[in-house]
Amino acid sequence: MRDPGPPPKSHRVLVTNLIMQRDAHLFAGELEEAGVELEMYPVRQFLTEEELLPILGGFDGMIAGDDRLTARVLEVSQPRLRVISKWGVGLDSIDLEAARRLGIRVFNSPGAFGVAVAEVALAYMLMLSRHVGQVDRAIRRGEWPKPEGEGLAGKTLGLVGFGSIGQAIARRALAFDMTVLASDVKAADLSPLAPAGVTFAGLDRVVEQADSHCLACNLTPENHHLIDAATLARMKPSSYLINVARGPLVDEAALVEALLAGRLAGAALDVFETEPLPVDSPLARLENVVLGSHNANNLKSANDHVNRNSIANLLQGLASAGP
Repeated sequence: MRDPGPPPKSHRVLVTNLIMQRDAHLFAGELEEAGVELEMYPVRQFLTEEELLPILGGFDGMIAGDDRLTARVLEVSQPRLRVISKWGVGLDSIDLEAARRLGIRVFNSPGAFGVAVAEVALAYMLMLSRHVGQVDRAIRRGEWPKPEGEGLAGKTLGLVGFGSIGQAIARRALAFDMTVLASDVKAADLSPLAPAGVTFAGLDRVVEQADSHCLACNLTPENHHLIDAATLARMKPSSYLINVARGPLVDEAALVEALLAGRLAGAALDVFETEPLPVDSPLARLENVVLGSHNANNLKSANDHVNRNSIANLLQGLASAGP
């Protein structure tokens, strides 16, 4: 009988992404063979710096959500943590420079959520422009309203960000007979990817001409509160704001003020500055606001792809780290 040899080295891996926590059992055999032991940590949306500091030092790897992996957290994780497999696309919550300096490999799943988020973005636009959510709530109260909607056909979509998600939103908006104005810092590189009907323009023109403003860009230090009081003041009072990107792109206090003053017709927000959204947020009391739970990406086919890719990335990172 052939000697099976020594068992593989055991790798302890922290899992903080909710979907991976739910679906990790599907990869049990593959992980056991690789000597990987997953440890689930209770989380509602993501872990803060303060929550991560006392725990991360005991792990070889991590399958992360939007956890605040700051330089301080990554330094505390040493010398053991070698790989972060980000479940999803955005890396704005990870200090990539600190990870590079410390020799921690960081992986993600680029382009995974284009279709998923684009469908929700269009759903939000329809809900706002045809008052779907308001009618639903009114009927539940015993009312029978007949609000007149503007719709999407013939309107202009202002799209901020033209990566895989922005491109998917644009294709669907064009199918609704919308005109699309797109703004992106990499417009020169991305314009060849734009379908007919998409025009690239500066942010000022996009803000001033759009009937619906959709945020689909990354969060960077430079665009924190990109949508502030001054930007909102340049929007048409009849227009809508849709955010399916990152909460801190929008100054929520300024948004609430604009909505209350009638300087904006409505908003749909899948993401917020503080998540989960506090129950006392003034946004929750506004009838012309549609609220999400940072869930636009939650499409089964996309989840399945990112689950598989996150596991593959994790195993690749652990293997390359050596004994």
